[in-house]
Amino acid sequence: MNRTARLTAVSLCATVVALVACTAPAPVPSGSTTTAPAPSSTTSTTVSVTTTTTSTSTTVPAVNFAKCPSAAAGQVRVMVVVDATAFGAAAPSIVCVVVAQGSSGITALAARAARLGTPAPRYSSSGLLCAIDSKPVAPACGQSGPNGYEYWTYWVGGTASWTFATVGPASRQMQDGTVEGWRFIPGGSVASPGTSSLFAQLVA
Repeated sequence: MNRTARLTAVSLCATVVALVACTAPAPVPSGSTTTAPAPSSTTSTTVSVTTTTTSTSTTVPAVNFAKCPSAAAGQVRVMVVVDATAFGAAAPSIVCVVVAQGSSGITALAARAARLGTPAPRYSSSGLLCAIDSKPVAPACGQSGPNGYEYWTYWVGGTASWTFATVGPASRQMQDGTVEGWRFIPGGSVASPGTSSLFAQLVA
């Protein structure tokens, strides 16, 4: 090889060496440790939201049925007392109803059931009152029991004391302030309703 060819080869070799040195990764010295960069850390914060629900309890006041509803023109207030203590009731029921003036005691008793939302009074085919508020249970109706005759007794109030009615409820005419009384007798002695007989003392 002549001198010119040798110089060309040497120059080409130097160019290749320089190119490799530029592109190759830098050597890692022996005994050294390469640590990869720690990945970026993202801290996640969870916000807990607590919702408090306030429950409002509404108490419906008990209805005082001894308080009379408003009476329109031509209507009267009637107090109906039903003593069912013979069936375990704690006390007699006192209910004020409003009916048309001149209505019968039957109408007043039916108006009581309607106001209370209880079953209508039950009568026999002869017109005898069998049950008030489904007491006694059908078909019982004025029958004889171990202690005697069992039936609903009918009373008239409005004065200082109860008076045993001498006519049936169908013959009574309601006026403002009339007091009607009923008490179930399970045989034995007859007793009047266990309340006052005066309208003013019964009305709320």
